[in-house]
Amino acid sequence: MSALNRKRPLALGAALAAALALTGCISLLPEPNPRMLYRLDAGITETAPSPMRGAIPLSVERISASRALAGDKIAIDRGGAIAYMAGAAWASPAPAMFESVLEDAFQAEAPQVSPVRAEDGVSARFRLDVALRRFEAVYDQGDNAAPLVRVTVRARIIDRDERILAARQVFNHEVRASAHRQGAIVAAFSRASGDAASDIARWAAQVVCEADPDAAACN
Repeated sequence: MSALNRKRPLALGAALAAALALTGCISLLPEPNPRMLYRLDAGITETAPSPMRGAIPLSVERISASRALAGDKIAIDRGGAIAYMAGAAWASPAPAMFESVLEDAFQAEAPQVSPVRAEDGVSARFRLDVALRRFEAVYDQGDNAAPLVRVTVRARIIDRDERILAARQVFNHEVRASAHRQGAIVAAFSRASGDAASDIARWAAQVVCEADPDAAACN
């Protein structure tokens, strides 16, 4: 082989290496473990009525959660140990997903109050603190059986005018998945979340109206 012919493979190899270096951040291959992304669909109507005229502002804080539940992974409980569902995730962190469901629940179930955020600049006598304590699929009947989805939420209402804890309550909802499949498990999460959010909204409206019975929205 001539010296010229020997140089051609070397030159071609160098050109390919340079091209790969320039495009190193682009992969032509699929991800090794693509994940399905899921949202909660609690079935709460999006066309629910707006808050009543004169509705009582309720400041709703960002929902807190333990580190195990604060991300976008779908938590599962096997014998008390927390793991995560393979090949699936929430479309956004679990507290944010539940927060969206809670907002819909207030609109549908509690027109007496008007949820607001601190950044809205609205003065609110009452503040709602919510903590997501449990948000997992519990495999209580074996690894191949449909799990029990458990949603546990702690809620507190602070009366800022009186500087007191007006009320607190823990809401626990459990829904058995219809099958040991991702879609069925997510559907159980959606139902349990919707039930918990609706209960919180109705409870909050009752607490606020009892503390401020003269409010127009409560009469």
